[in-house]
Amino acid sequence: MRHYFIRNQPHCVYEDVDELPGDIKPVADWRNADEGDWVKADDDCYVQILRKGSLSKSKGRERTIHYYRTCTGTYPVNKKMDTSRRENIYTISGLNSKTATREHLNKHETLFVDYITSGMSPTEAYIKAFPTNDPHYANFKSSELIKYTRIRKAMKKELEPILEKLGITQETVLEGIKTVADLSDKDETKLKALFKLSDILDLEDKSSARLTQLTGIQFQGFSDKQLEDVERPKEIENA
Repeated sequence: MRHYFIRNQPHCVYEDVDELPGDIKPVADWRNADEGDWVKADDDCYVQILRKGSLSKSKGRERTIHYYRTCTGTYPVNKKMDTSRRENIYTISGLNSKTATREHLNKHETLFVDYITSGMSPTEAYIKAFPTNDPHYANFKSSELIKYTRIRKAMKKELEPILEKLGITQETVLEGIKTVADLSDKDETKLKALFKLSDILDLEDKSSARLTQLTGIQFQGFSDKQLEDVERPKEIENA
């Protein structure tokens, strides 16, 4: 059993069904719970629903996000609920805004990058770099952390000597993708190669003029349907 405090009030998380008090009857599917109900989370722990609500988005297919809040975090119904304590239990991301926008790495993040670039999985790297032994929490936090610009830049910098040793440069990468585009008979494959090229170069502007300037490749004949349905090919993504 774990305790977390919200406004000086203790809230329990029961890690085993045998720990539950006799008067608690948990709801099996937390998505069907009401405020005040106890539920079984997706990590098989038991926690109480403190708030049930919804948020509105200005864009996207789903404009309304329904969520449940517990003493460990806020969980949208289209995601899983675990009981690892979030940095900020009131946000969907579980993070504070300053965490996402900060430019410089702290000592834990520096270790995290070192472990990642040495070949560890993000979850393993987070457990070794940060003060936690909870794999559920480490999995959640590492997946968010690795999206931050400062982390991606640091990882790229750490990999530069390895890439140089292997003879992998921006030119060789660009030439390789350009070859895929030049030799492919399918317009769709050419477009996918360009998308991957723009990702590698971190291009914000994916206009055809800028891509053509960088690669010397010109494409024609893409329909609106092709542009909507295109997905990056697995062989390029895995590379």
